[in-house]
Amino acid sequence: MKKAFADTSEADAAVFKKKLRRLAQFKGRGTELISLFMPPDVDRGTIMSQITEEMSQSSNIKSPTTRKNVQGALRKVQNFLKTIDFDLPENGLAVFCGNISEREGKSDIQLFTVKPLKKLNVKLYWCDSEFHLDPLRRMAAPSDIFALLAIDGNEATIAMLVGKRYEILGHFTSGVSGKHRAGGFSANRFARLHEEATHEFYKRIAEKMNAAFIQGVDKLKGIIVAGPGLTKNYFLDTEFLDHRLRQKVLGTADTTYTDESGIREAINKSDDLLKDADITKEIKIVNDFLTAVAKTELAAYGQKEVEEALAVGKVSTLLLSEGIEWQVYKFKCSACGAEEEVVVKEPEKFEEGKYRCGKCGGSTEFEEQMDYADWIMEKAQNTGAETRIISTETTEGEQFLRGFGGIGAILRYR
Repeated sequence: MKKAFADTSEADAAVFKKKLRRLAQFKGRGTELISLFMPPDVDRGTIMSQITEEMSQSSNIKSPTTRKNVQGALRKVQNFLKTIDFDLPENGLAVFCGNISEREGKSDIQLFTVKPLKKLNVKLYWCDSEFHLDPLRRMAAPSDIFALLAIDGNEATIAMLVGKRYEILGHFTSGVSGKHRAGGFSANRFARLHEEATHEFYKRIAEKMNAAFIQGVDKLKGIIVAGPGLTKNYFLDTEFLDHRLRQKVLGTADTTYTDESGIREAINKSDDLLKDADITKEIKIVNDFLTAVAKTELAAYGQKEVEEALAVGKVSTLLLSEGIEWQVYKFKCSACGAEEEVVVKEPEKFEEGKYRCGKCGGSTEFEEQMDYADWIMEKAQNTGAETRIISTETTEGEQFLRGFGGIGAILRYR
């Protein structure tokens, strides 16, 4: 039997984090949201028996609406497990189901699945007003962390780069006067005072860096110091940085600015130093795609064009924006038996119970709902194409979503 889920790929981590962010937004009324964690070696009979028992126990729920929603969610989970014939991914599976409607009195029971990044070691059934995500959140802890400093004699900005997103930790000014001395000061005295003030500023910035990064120094992959001219080198020569941080310095970058613009400039000019950083990889793949669009024409974009290219094996690299929230619904016609996969771009407006067979117009039976990213990644994997999930946290990623609809491909051939 064909596996219900594709094997783990590099893009899974990005899809995983995106799903957790989405699931965290849902809030139920009462204990209507079900979380089910199943390790890969879990006993099928045990899980199905537990669902049957929970179905029986749910009849004791006092609120008719809550009781109806919980029972509806349990039936949906039960049907889903039967549909996939309990064929779980190698790391196990987390299933989330419940009424996610924001409108009082309206029921919208949805089912979501998440493939864990690491092997699940916990079997858990949880029913609450929110989905239980802690076991999965621990798997998503960031591992790609860099420190950035943009500095000159007048100001400095400290930032932390985590994955594809940077965070400004502080912006500081020196208070050091310019090169022109005030009246009453000799040139030598002014130069000495200016040097002392700059020295103190460097010391203060180093102390800020030490306070920000020493505690997590073991997780820090590197530090880049940026700025105009030789200022950055003078700062490093002072040796005010803790020796553990000094060992993490990857190099310097020449930038025009030392505010937030300087941080972005440092990232863009540090390809070699940040070659292993997620943000650098993302910028490069988007730029490769744009080059293919403009120069070689070995590119496709838009849902129809990309899916057609995948179907015939043209795609070398699939690019998919994490800003796409589409869902894929699978139906089976009760009349002619035809099976359909329907891509829904606005799932909150879609009523699965009203869907009619596209072949004969007959009534259909809902079988499965899955994230579009999972669905198309499996198609890419089956044709040997690489998948890259593009964030919306970089300028390039935002451009890809707005300008190309968030779906594109670099092709092997036309």
